[in-house]
Amino acid sequence: MSVEACAAFLQITQSDAQVRQQLKAMTAVAEMIRLGRAHGYHFDGRDLAVASSSPDLAATAPAPPVPPAPPATEPTVFYHHEFDMDQIPGFAAVIDELPALKIKPPTVDLARFDEGFRVEDLRSTSMVPDSTEHRRWRAGLGTRADPPHRPDFHLVNLDDHVEHAGYDTYYAAKTRLVGALEKVFSGEVRLSGSMWYPPSSYRLWHTNEEQPGWRMYLIDFDEDFADPEHTSFFRYQHPETRELITLPERPRLARFFKVEQDPDRLFWHCIVNPTRRHRWSFGCNVPDTWFDDIAVRS
Repeated sequence: MSVEACAAFLQITQSDAQVRQQLKAMTAVAEMIRLGRAHGYHFDGRDLAVASSSPDLAATAPAPPVPPAPPATEPTVFYHHEFDMDQIPGFAAVIDELPALKIKPPTVDLARFDEGFRVEDLRSTSMVPDSTEHRRWRAGLGTRADPPHRPDFHLVNLDDHVEHAGYDTYYAAKTRLVGALEKVFSGEVRLSGSMWYPPSSYRLWHTNEEQPGWRMYLIDFDEDFADPEHTSFFRYQHPETRELITLPERPRLARFFKVEQDPDRLFWHCIVNPTRRHRWSFGCNVPDTWFDDIAVRS
Protein backbone atom coordinates (compact mmCIF):
# COMPACT_ATOMS: atom_id res chain seq x y z
CA MET A 1 0.00 0.00 0.00
CA SER A 2 1.37 3.44 -0.83
CA VAL A 3 0.55 7.01 -1.63
CA GLU A 4 2.45 6.59 -4.90
CA ALA A 5 0.21 3.73 -6.03
CA CYS A 6 -2.88 5.75 -5.13
CA ALA A 7 -1.60 8.80 -7.03
CA ALA A 8 -0.94 6.63 -10.08
CA PHE A 9 -4.48 5.29 -9.95
CA LEU A 10 -5.95 8.77 -9.57
CA GLN A 11 -4.13 9.73 -12.75
CA ILE A 12 -6.02 6.94 -14.50
CA THR A 13 -9.30 8.30 -13.20
CA GLN A 14 -8.48 11.57 -14.93
CA SER A 15 -7.57 10.07 -18.29
CA ASP A 16 -9.85 7.04 -18.63
CA ALA A 17 -13.44 8.00 -19.55
CA GLN A 18 -14.82 4.61 -18.52
CA VAL A 19 -13.28 4.83 -15.06
CA ARG A 20 -14.53 8.40 -14.64
CA GLN A 21 -18.05 7.18 -15.41
CA GLN A 22 -17.65 4.41 -12.84
CA LEU A 23 -16.68 6.96 -10.21
CA LYS A 24 -20.09 8.62 -10.52
CA ALA A 25 -21.62 5.49 -8.96
CA MET A 26 -19.30 5.53 -5.93
CA THR A 27 -20.14 7.13 -2.60
CA ALA A 28 -17.68 5.47 -0.19
CA VAL A 29 -13.91 5.35 0.22
CA ALA A 30 -14.08 1.55 0.46
CA GLU A 31 -15.41 1.45 -3.09
CA MET A 32 -12.55 3.59 -4.37
CA ILE A 33 -10.01 1.33 -2.70
CA ARG A 34 -11.63 -1.76 -4.24
CA LEU A 35 -11.70 -0.21 -7.71
CA GLY A 36 -8.03 0.67 -7.43
CA ARG A 37 -7.24 -2.89 -6.40
CA ALA A 38 -9.12 -4.20 -9.44
CA HIS A 39 -6.75 -2.14 -11.60
CA GLY A 40 -3.67 -3.44 -9.78
CA TYR A 41 -3.15 -0.48 -7.42
CA HIS A 42 -3.12 -1.18 -3.70
CA PHE A 43 -3.68 1.64 -1.23
CA ASP A 44 -5.73 2.41 1.85
CA GLY A 45 -7.89 5.27 3.04
CA ARG A 46 -4.98 7.23 4.47
CA ASP A 47 -3.09 6.94 1.17
CA LEU A 48 -6.17 8.17 -0.66
CA ALA A 49 -6.55 11.18 1.65
CA VAL A 50 -2.92 12.19 1.08
CA ALA A 51 -2.88 11.58 -2.68
CA SER A 52 -6.21 13.30 -3.35
CA SER A 53 -5.06 16.40 -1.47
CA SER A 54 -2.67 17.15 -4.32
CA PRO A 55 -3.92 20.23 -6.24
CA ASP A 56 -3.49 18.33 -9.51
CA LEU A 57 -5.58 15.39 -8.32
CA ALA A 58 -8.15 16.93 -6.01
CA ALA A 59 -10.90 16.64 -8.63
CA THR A 60 -10.63 12.84 -8.49
CA ALA A 61 -11.48 12.48 -4.81
CA PRO A 62 -14.22 9.87 -4.28
CA ALA A 63 -16.76 12.30 -2.88
CA PRO A 64 -18.76 14.20 -5.53
CA PRO A 65 -17.83 17.85 -5.96
CA VAL A 66 -19.82 20.35 -3.93
CA PRO A 67 -21.29 23.10 -6.11
CA PRO A 68 -20.89 26.66 -4.85
CA ALA A 69 -23.64 28.17 -2.76
CA PRO A 70 -25.83 30.75 -4.53
CA PRO A 71 -25.15 34.39 -3.72
CA ALA A 72 -27.01 35.63 -0.66
CA THR A 73 -28.92 38.14 -2.76
CA GLU A 74 -30.15 35.57 -5.27
CA PRO A 75 -33.84 34.76 -4.75
CA THR A 76 -34.59 31.08 -4.24
CA VAL A 77 -37.76 29.06 -4.36
CA PHE A 78 -38.44 25.92 -2.37
CA TYR A 79 -39.74 22.87 -4.20
CA HIS A 80 -40.56 19.31 -3.23
CA HIS A 81 -41.91 16.75 -5.70
CA GLU A 82 -42.83 13.07 -5.66
CA PHE A 83 -43.55 10.79 -8.61
CA ASP A 84 -44.24 7.13 -9.17
CA MET A 85 -41.22 5.89 -11.09
CA ASP A 86 -43.33 4.22 -13.75
CA GLN A 87 -44.90 7.61 -14.56
CA ILE A 88 -41.58 9.28 -15.35
CA PRO A 89 -40.71 9.19 -19.06
CA GLY A 90 -37.56 7.24 -19.79
CA PHE A 91 -37.44 5.52 -16.39
CA ALA A 92 -38.00 1.96 -17.60
CA ALA A 93 -34.25 1.29 -17.61
CA VAL A 94 -33.98 2.78 -14.11
CA ILE A 95 -36.69 0.48 -12.77
CA ASP A 96 -34.99 -2.50 -14.40
CA GLU A 97 -31.92 -1.97 -12.19
CA LEU A 98 -33.79 -1.95 -8.87
CA PRO A 99 -33.69 -5.74 -8.21
CA ALA A 100 -29.88 -5.75 -8.44
CA LEU A 101 -29.59 -2.65 -6.26
CA LYS A 102 -31.80 -3.79 -3.39
CA ILE A 103 -29.24 -5.97 -1.66
CA LYS A 104 -28.84 -7.18 1.93
CA PRO A 105 -25.08 -7.69 2.28
CA PRO A 106 -24.27 -10.77 4.38
CA THR A 107 -21.45 -8.73 5.92
CA VAL A 108 -24.09 -6.78 7.88
CA ASP A 109 -24.71 -8.14 11.36
CA LEU A 110 -28.41 -7.41 11.80
CA ALA A 111 -28.40 -8.50 15.45
CA ARG A 112 -25.70 -5.93 16.18
CA PHE A 113 -27.61 -3.43 14.05
CA ASP A 114 -30.75 -3.92 16.14
CA GLU A 115 -28.73 -3.19 19.29
CA GLY A 116 -28.22 0.35 17.97
CA PHE A 117 -31.93 1.18 18.05
CA ARG A 118 -32.85 3.84 20.60
CA VAL A 119 -36.44 4.81 21.36
CA GLU A 120 -35.36 8.28 22.48
CA ASP A 121 -33.63 8.83 19.13
CA LEU A 122 -36.74 7.84 17.23
CA ARG A 123 -38.86 10.17 19.36
CA SER A 124 -36.68 13.09 18.31
CA THR A 125 -38.19 12.91 14.81
CA SER A 126 -41.35 14.43 16.31
CA MET A 127 -39.46 17.48 17.57
CA VAL A 128 -39.23 20.69 15.57
CA PRO A 129 -35.65 20.45 14.23
CA ASP A 130 -34.69 24.11 14.66
CA SER A 131 -36.25 24.35 18.11
CA THR A 132 -34.46 24.81 21.42
CA GLU A 133 -35.77 21.41 22.51
CA HIS A 134 -34.15 19.66 19.57
CA ARG A 135 -30.87 21.56 19.87
CA ARG A 136 -30.70 20.56 23.53
CA TRP A 137 -31.39 16.93 22.65
CA ARG A 138 -28.72 16.86 19.93
CA ALA A 139 -26.19 18.40 22.30
CA GLY A 140 -26.63 15.37 24.54
CA LEU A 141 -25.79 12.84 21.83
CA GLY A 142 -22.06 13.28 22.25
CA THR A 143 -22.20 12.41 25.95
CA ARG A 144 -23.87 9.02 25.58
CA ALA A 145 -22.00 5.78 26.26
CA ASP A 146 -23.49 3.94 23.27
CA PRO A 147 -21.80 1.26 21.17
CA PRO A 148 -19.75 2.87 18.37
CA HIS A 149 -22.27 4.01 15.79
CA ARG A 150 -23.75 7.24 14.51
CA PRO A 151 -26.76 7.84 16.76
CA ASP A 152 -28.53 9.83 14.03
CA PHE A 153 -27.89 7.17 11.38
CA HIS A 154 -29.64 3.90 12.26
CA LEU A 155 -29.48 2.36 8.81
CA VAL A 156 -26.96 0.56 6.58
CA ASN A 157 -24.74 2.33 4.06
CA LEU A 158 -24.51 -0.34 1.35
CA ASP A 159 -21.39 1.22 -0.16
CA ASP A 160 -19.39 0.57 3.00
CA HIS A 161 -19.81 -3.16 2.36
CA VAL A 162 -17.55 -4.13 -0.53
CA GLU A 163 -16.16 -7.46 0.67
CA HIS A 164 -19.07 -9.73 -0.17
CA ALA A 165 -19.73 -11.94 -3.18
CA GLY A 166 -22.59 -9.83 -4.51
CA TYR A 167 -20.81 -6.47 -4.51
CA ASP A 168 -19.56 -6.56 -8.12
CA THR A 169 -23.05 -7.28 -9.46
CA TYR A 170 -24.46 -4.51 -7.28
CA TYR A 171 -21.80 -2.02 -8.35
CA ALA A 172 -22.32 -2.82 -12.02
CA ALA A 173 -26.03 -2.07 -11.54
CA LYS A 174 -25.17 1.27 -9.90
CA THR A 175 -22.98 2.19 -12.85
CA ARG A 176 -25.76 1.29 -15.31
CA LEU A 177 -28.20 3.28 -13.17
CA VAL A 178 -26.10 6.43 -13.55
CA GLY A 179 -25.98 5.92 -17.31
CA ALA A 180 -29.75 5.41 -17.49
CA LEU A 181 -30.39 8.58 -15.46
CA GLU A 182 -28.03 10.65 -17.59
CA LYS A 183 -30.11 9.68 -20.61
CA VAL A 184 -33.18 11.10 -18.85
CA PHE A 185 -31.62 14.29 -17.48
CA SER A 186 -29.64 16.81 -19.49
CA GLY A 187 -26.44 16.69 -17.50
CA GLU A 188 -24.22 14.77 -15.14
CA VAL A 189 -25.72 12.56 -12.44
CA ARG A 190 -23.78 11.31 -9.43
CA LEU A 191 -24.89 8.96 -6.71
CA SER A 192 -24.82 10.56 -3.26
CA GLY A 193 -25.76 7.57 -1.12
CA SER A 194 -27.09 4.00 -1.26
CA MET A 195 -28.96 3.17 1.93
CA TRP A 196 -30.71 0.08 3.25
CA TYR A 197 -33.31 0.71 5.95
CA PRO A 198 -34.07 -2.61 7.69
CA PRO A 199 -37.16 -2.82 9.91
CA SER A 200 -37.19 -0.22 12.71
CA SER A 201 -34.55 2.00 11.13
CA TYR A 202 -34.27 5.76 10.82
CA ARG A 203 -32.24 8.74 9.69
CA LEU A 204 -32.76 11.58 12.13
CA TRP A 205 -33.13 15.29 11.36
CA HIS A 206 -30.44 16.62 8.99
CA THR A 207 -30.06 19.23 6.23
CA ASN A 208 -27.41 17.98 3.71
CA GLU A 209 -26.34 21.64 3.53
CA GLU A 210 -22.74 20.64 2.79
CA GLN A 211 -23.90 19.56 -0.69
CA PRO A 212 -26.43 22.12 -1.97
CA GLY A 213 -28.45 21.54 -5.10
CA TRP A 214 -31.19 19.26 -6.34
CA ARG A 215 -31.42 15.76 -4.90
CA MET A 216 -33.37 12.82 -6.23
CA TYR A 217 -34.02 9.72 -4.15
CA LEU A 218 -35.19 6.44 -5.66
CA ILE A 219 -37.12 4.55 -2.97
CA ASP A 220 -38.34 0.97 -3.02
CA PHE A 221 -39.26 -1.87 -0.66
CA ASP A 222 -39.09 -5.65 -0.48
CA GLU A 223 -42.90 -5.89 -0.50
CA ASP A 224 -45.96 -3.70 -0.66
CA PHE A 225 -47.45 -2.41 2.58
CA ALA A 226 -50.46 -4.41 3.72
CA ASP A 227 -51.89 -1.30 5.34
CA PRO A 228 -51.40 2.00 3.46
CA GLU A 229 -51.80 3.81 6.78
CA HIS A 230 -48.82 1.99 8.27
CA THR A 231 -45.80 2.78 6.12
CA SER A 232 -42.38 4.33 6.33
CA PHE A 233 -42.44 8.11 6.12
CA PHE A 234 -40.46 11.14 5.06
CA ARG A 235 -40.84 14.23 7.24
CA TYR A 236 -39.55 17.70 6.56
CA GLN A 237 -39.83 21.22 7.91
CA HIS A 238 -41.00 23.65 5.26
CA PRO A 239 -38.26 26.30 5.03
CA GLU A 240 -40.78 29.12 4.74
CA THR A 241 -43.77 28.20 6.90
CA ARG A 242 -41.72 26.11 9.43
CA GLU A 243 -44.54 23.56 9.31
CA LEU A 244 -43.69 19.88 9.81
CA ILE A 245 -44.94 17.84 6.85
CA THR A 246 -45.12 14.04 7.00
CA LEU A 247 -45.39 12.04 3.78
CA PRO A 248 -46.20 8.30 3.82
CA GLU A 249 -44.16 6.29 1.34
CA ARG A 250 -44.94 3.66 -1.26
CA PRO A 251 -42.90 1.34 -3.50
CA ARG A 252 -41.08 2.70 -6.57
CA LEU A 253 -41.18 6.30 -5.46
CA ALA A 254 -38.95 9.09 -6.85
CA ARG A 255 -38.55 12.08 -4.55
CA PHE A 256 -36.96 15.40 -5.54
CA PHE A 257 -36.06 18.29 -3.28
CA LYS A 258 -33.63 21.18 -3.21
CA VAL A 259 -30.93 21.56 -0.59
CA GLU A 260 -29.81 25.10 0.25
CA GLN A 261 -27.18 26.65 2.52
CA ASP A 262 -28.97 29.84 3.48
CA PRO A 263 -29.52 29.45 7.29
CA ASP A 264 -33.09 30.68 6.83
CA ARG A 265 -33.85 28.09 4.14
CA LEU A 266 -32.23 24.89 5.39
CA PHE A 267 -34.15 21.81 4.34
CA TRP A 268 -34.49 19.87 7.58
CA HIS A 269 -35.76 16.34 6.94
CA CYS A 270 -35.79 12.87 8.47
CA ILE A 271 -36.81 9.34 7.44
CA VAL A 272 -38.36 6.63 9.61
CA ASN A 273 -39.17 3.03 8.75
CA PRO A 274 -41.18 1.71 11.74
CA THR A 275 -42.48 -1.29 9.75
CA ARG A 276 -41.37 -4.89 9.13
CA ARG A 277 -40.63 -4.04 5.49
CA HIS A 278 -37.13 -3.43 4.16
CA ARG A 279 -36.62 -0.04 2.54
CA TRP A 280 -33.91 1.05 0.09
CA SER A 281 -33.04 4.60 -0.92
CA PHE A 282 -30.60 5.61 -3.66
CA GLY A 283 -29.71 9.29 -3.63
CA CYS A 284 -28.47 11.24 -6.65
CA ASN A 285 -27.29 14.74 -7.37
CA VAL A 286 -29.25 15.79 -10.46
CA PRO A 287 -29.08 18.84 -12.76
CA ASP A 288 -31.11 21.93 -11.90
CA THR A 289 -32.99 21.38 -15.17
CA TRP A 290 -34.40 18.00 -14.11
CA PHE A 291 -38.04 19.14 -14.06
CA ASP A 292 -37.84 20.62 -17.56
CA ASP A 293 -36.14 17.45 -18.81
CA ILE A 294 -39.06 15.36 -17.63
CA ALA A 295 -41.62 17.84 -19.00
CA VAL A 296 -39.97 17.92 -22.42
CA ARG A 297 -40.03 14.13 -22.65
CA SER A 298 -43.61 13.73 -21.46
